Amino acid sequence: LPPKRSSRRVGRRSFRWRLRTPMPQEFQVVILASANDGDNLYPLTDAQPLPLLPVANRPILSYQLEMLERAHGFTEVLIVTYESNLPQLHAYASEVYKGPLRLELVTVPEGFGSADALRHLRSKLRRDFVLLSGDVITDLPFQQIADLHRLHGAAATALFKEQQPRDGAEKKKARALDGADFVGTDEKRQRLLHLEAAADCEQGLISVSQALLRAYPHVQVHTGLTDAHVYVLAHWTLSVLELKPNFGSVKFELLPYLVRKQFLSQANLSITPAKPRALQVKGSSALRCCCYVMAHDAGYCQRVNSLASYMQANLDLARGGVSHFDKAPEPNEQLKEGNFAAKSFSAECARGAGVEVGGRSSIKKSTVGPHCRIGSSVKLTNCVLMDHVVLHDKVSMSNVVVCSDAEIGEGASLKDAQVARGVTVEAGAVIKGEVVTGETESDQD
Repeated sequence: LPPKRSSRRVGRRSFRWRLRTPMPQEFQVVILASANDGDNLYPLTDAQPLPLLPVANRPILSYQLEMLERAHGFTEVLIVTYESNLPQLHAYASEVYKGPLRLELVTVPEGFGSADALRHLRSKLRRDFVLLSGDVITDLPFQQIADLHRLHGAAATALFKEQQPRDGAEKKKARALDGADFVGTDEKRQRLLHLEAAADCEQGLISVSQALLRAYPHVQVHTGLTDAHVYVLAHWTLSVLELKPNFGSVKFELLPYLVRKQFLSQANLSITPAKPRALQVKGSSALRCCCYVMAHDAGYCQRVNSLASYMQANLDLARGGVSHFDKAPEPNEQLKEGNFAAKSFSAECARGAGVEVGGRSSIKKSTVGPHCRIGSSVKLTNCVLMDHVVLHDKVSMSNVVVCSDAEIGEGASLKDAQVARGVTVEAGAVIKGEVVTGETESDQD
């Protein structure tokens, strides 16, 4: 280190030296590569962890790390995973990822929920932290949600994405509430006042406390806000989890609990943080929960927690222009004679390196991973092929996901289907609305 300068010489030169000193990380980051709804993506996640699932030929985790890098406030990331997924995530963190963040992998027992994982991590968490689900892709400018969290001194700040508005004909129909939340906010849509899953409400009826209505008589209740499973949490909320060992989920238990407790007096609160000064409850204003609402046209935010959302994310990011994430560049490679890859793809596609395509093939709105071999007269629409997939001549597929190392026989026709890793589909097969795993009924028994 350079020698300390005397107090008389404190000026421009001394100020420049202080700028070079790294700023401490204000928030820690936890990415849940374990606690997710991976079963909804079977068989895609059967052979690899969900955060490494390719979207437009990039793993989901790479989009999350890019978002954190752009925020310029993070230096390290804790990635929570199961022991079974550790080798693949370790390979990505040590061999593939070349960014500035330091990635630390932490294993938890199989079946742990998000709240269980945070209890397991408590000794590693020393300040307020960001909790990211392993299945979310967003280009959110993180500084904005962090500013909101600081401004209100919030216990929790959650990210919500506004759904696309419906056209005039659809607005007259009853809104489907499957999987929706009743989200209560103030008029500025900054305070999170009520949070209840529609599945927990009988006949779509919600109960709102009188204390809430007294404090916010003009509370707005929304069903068109999607929880992105991105949260900023105060460090003292870990004490709540210690006092509530039955809580297994941040989304379904911890967050609704904190939201309800905003409108109770100190005498009625059952939580006592480890550091009492962290929570000074006076009336209804000290414990605050906030929400950051992304307008439907203000940025990209997509959870990849179902086959439909996985297909949509691939389509969005392959065509480019819908997010701050750059579309993956076309491979800079010399194609061999007879390889029509450069002519067969529409503009709304993503193509990996080493792809071979036969003549008279048409590939639209699809993602084709590295080293795939596609025969002649093949037609693909809205499909995802992972790496090293082989399609023989005259294959026709629509809305299909084919996992790595699978092979589709000549003349096969697939629609609305998923093909597991390493499976061979027979020539001439006609498959619609099925999951092809290669397992026989005796194997499943």
